[in-house]
Amino acid sequence: MIKQIKILMIDDHALIIEGYKSILEEYTTDKTDLIIDTALDCDEALAKIENSPGNKIYDVVFLDIGLPPSILRNIYSGEDLGIKIRELSPDSKLIVITSYNENSRIFNIMKNLNPESLLIKSDIKNSEFIAAFEKVMDGDSYYSQTVNTLMKRRFRNDILIDHIDRKILFYISKGVRTKDLNSKINLSIPAIEKRKRNMKLAFGVENGGDLVLIERARELGFL
Repeated sequence: MIKQIKILMIDDHALIIEGYKSILEEYTTDKTDLIIDTALDCDEALAKIENSPGNKIYDVVFLDIGLPPSILRNIYSGEDLGIKIRELSPDSKLIVITSYNENSRIFNIMKNLNPESLLIKSDIKNSEFIAAFEKVMDGDSYYSQTVNTLMKRRFRNDILIDHIDRKILFYISKGVRTKDLNSKINLSIPAIEKRKRNMKLAFGVENGGDLVLIERARELGFL
């Protein structure tokens, strides 16, 4: 009996998706049939999940963290999309792929998404990509070498950057002043200021202004 495995690959670079597909297609055997859908942005990904024929969920979702935001969907990063995918399709296995390897970024991905697999792009080889896929399909977890190394160390902080923080970062990066943020975010100005202070502490830029905060957030992949 042939086993069908339904997969969704999400990345805003079509060539990268084609590369991932080529690797996985080598995995196909006479006992497996891989059905691979792709999405280039958050809106397309959510549409694929919400309109999946016959409500057939995806067995595996490959998610790139560095996606552009979707303001209409209230999604400000690939991480927000991952949280939404967890809500819409909790039985799907999540393989997160990122180019960021700072421990604060890895900490937040692990805490917010708890992915079955987390791969750093610079670590990925064909064999590791397949190994991660096979482990996840067998019900195990798989993390690339850099992730395992970071997880063995003590993280520099335990401050979790959540959806509201990412929303604050997004609007500041668009030039919205702090005193006007409460028109975009349902928080008081003092509460917003406290979140900004916590993010500066988490990013190691306690004495910097908004520009420094945004620059560091971009370096760490929160924007």
